[in-house]
Amino acid sequence: MKILLLSLGLFLSSASTISNVNAQITNQTSPQKSLSVQQNNFIKASAKQVQDKELKAFFSSKYDYWDARVLADYWGQSVSEAKARMGRKIIWGKSDVAILEQFLVDARIQGLQKVQGSNPALQLYSDSKYNYNDAEKLATLWGESSPYDAKIRIEKNLILGQQQVIEQALQQTQR
Repeated sequence: MKILLLSLGLFLSSASTISNVNAQITNQTSPQKSLSVQQNNFIKASAKQVQDKELKAFFSSKYDYWDARVLADYWGQSVSEAKARMGRKIIWGKSDVAILEQFLVDARIQGLQKVQGSNPALQLYSDSKYNYNDAEKLATLWGESSPYDAKIRIEKNLILGQQQVIEQALQQTQR
């Protein structure tokens, strides 16, 4: 009987010790998890700061939405991602800006090729502020056979980064 009570005492004692060890391990891993969350928050904040700098560089550059839009299609990215990527290249310096310029040429060529054919998708025109009435006016001014042909020409001008050509033409139609 004494042996049984002694064994039971040892068993309960070891169970208590195991419980205490588990509690200590749990307490020791919690700060690590907390530190991991802090590290993740720091990384996210740093990435946000970098992206903000990239976007600021883009917005203070000669490039505009239509340049970013054409490159976004070319790179298979969102317009926001393209703006940040363009800003990054601007920040990195002249050699990267030269690479950016070549990407823009390639993207424009690709964009113009998509407009060729019998039924092109007019993605930039669809995203623009221009409407059917504008296309009608521009068709008359430009000597296009239909407003649809003027839409194609609007698309090409946007691809080429020549929105000012469209704006000037529309101003002429209002005279």
